[in-house]
Amino acid sequence: MTVGGVAASIDATLASLHALDGRTHAVEWFEDDRVHADAARLDADPPPAGALHGVPVTVKDWIDVEGFPCAGGAPRHRDRRPAEDATVVARLRAAGAVVVAKTKPWDGWDPDGPPVAHPVDAARVPGGSSSGDAVATAAGAVPLGVGSDAGGSVRLPAAWCGVYGLRPTTGRLPGTGHFPRFGDRSDGRSTIGFLGPDLALVERALATTAGPDGLDGAVPPVPLAPSTAVDVSGARVALLPPDPRWPVTGAVADACERAVATLADAGMTRVEWTWPWLAESRDLTLGYWQRTVRSGADASQQLWDWDRFRRRYLATSAGVDVLVSPVAADVAPLRAAIDARLDADGHVDLSEDFVFTLPASLTGSPALSVPMGADAAGLPLAIQLIARPWDDHVVLAAARALA
Repeated sequence: MTVGGVAASIDATLASLHALDGRTHAVEWFEDDRVHADAARLDADPPPAGALHGVPVTVKDWIDVEGFPCAGGAPRHRDRRPAEDATVVARLRAAGAVVVAKTKPWDGWDPDGPPVAHPVDAARVPGGSSSGDAVATAAGAVPLGVGSDAGGSVRLPAAWCGVYGLRPTTGRLPGTGHFPRFGDRSDGRSTIGFLGPDLALVERALATTAGPDGLDGAVPPVPLAPSTAVDVSGARVALLPPDPRWPVTGAVADACERAVATLADAGMTRVEWTWPWLAESRDLTLGYWQRTVRSGADASQQLWDWDRFRRRYLATSAGVDVLVSPVAADVAPLRAAIDARLDADGHVDLSEDFVFTLPASLTGSPALSVPMGADAAGLPLAIQLIARPWDDHVVLAAARALA
């Protein structure tokens, strides 16, 4: 095999990733010959140094990567091979990143295959749906994963596995090349996002991929400011108050309080959050999931209620720059506990697991899962930072103050 430069680094990454997959089943597709060729090309004809030159990246198997299969989580698409990269992937590659594998969403499209295992405790679930990327980045096999987030599918696995998980403002990144397709009319919550242990690299990936592509009509030309431009000492931070319907563990509550205290020590002013929004956001999401079987009048009412929710959020957050909340009520649960919740059709009410991440999805807000150490059993703890739409740089600046 080749030695030196990007190729040697990528060889080592692939070896690590294959070993991790043997233990956790986090990878859906390997295409090592393609990866070796991409790495060798960077060494043979190096372009001007890109912002991500030589960085190995995994991509969720709901996002097109030319040269790799993309089943989109469906067995009938197992032979699908897209001819083009998704826009976000193309921009990462243009900046020098090397896509090394496609990762499993949830437990993959094969119901008889082994489930994706948690990187710390194989008896626990890593969270979904960007499961494989969370596992691969948390285990150190790759520094950056590309996932997607509709109701929390980047943030929840990032929290349970112990890495950063960024859901950008809806419309910040083009969704072109996501499979299954989404758009602002068909799914106004979804966005591509990033996972990884290095906050600076997550921000670099966002800066590299943000902006219109001429194909996704819901991406306006809104400039992305750097987090270094934010003076956190002039910002206001609030903590989501406890909700008796969704109590959190003492370890999660302590992590949230520590985060607010640290931000206050950095100069932020603590203010109050006045809206208990969890129940309303869950009801809206359940209605959204049921929209295909609802009457036209019911569906219309659901959209009206959603608009009202977003307006109320903008009014409530006018005096709050960063909201701190849990990502989930507890650390990663045992798989047996999830299995015990299956109904007769084999389904689980996921709204309970995602209840803390649903509001930001409905408002289109940037939200970031931030690692906050571990509990007494060594399982990752995390908190969530939320800001108003287009304030991605504010969320990232607050996370830098916590690092």
